[in-house]
Amino acid sequence: MSNPSIQTLSFIFDNDTDHILLHQISGEGPLKRKHSGIKGCPGLLEDLNNAAIRSIVEATGLNVLDAVLRGVIKTIQEETQNSVIYFVFESDKFYGELENKLPGRKNWVDILNIFNLEMEGLVQELMPTLLDGESFFEGTVHLNIQEEVVSSDIRICNGM
Repeated sequence: MSNPSIQTLSFIFDNDTDHILLHQISGEGPLKRKHSGIKGCPGLLEDLNNAAIRSIVEATGLNVLDAVLRGVIKTIQEETQNSVIYFVFESDKFYGELENKLPGRKNWVDILNIFNLEMEGLVQELMPTLLDGESFFEGTVHLNIQEEVVSSDIRICNGM
């Protein structure tokens, strides 16, 4: 297995309207048009919280005041044995106007309609735990070459 890479996976909630900001992926491949959170790669000397906030700002133009670490998930792609460790953040403290600053579309989605969307396998697997709004979670998700979930073991560690 190769050395795992580290990424942030962030979600913005608008509690006034009960919406979540999702990124609809562009480009070719198995994730085309699927919805995800906002992903980013931390810089070598960058704090993970700051990396998550920076990634959100770069992708959306929104100014984020704070991000809360909700979980840590390791993904393993079965065929290639590549792995990524995602630090999953959320925030509801933001201001500004949404801009599409990077490829793909950013959409505010009504939380009541979230499971009607076609989501990236990892995000689909995390969403029920993420939407509970309180629990810290960790685990491992195994993916196939199409980025679909083969198996997962996500555990709630404690209430925050």
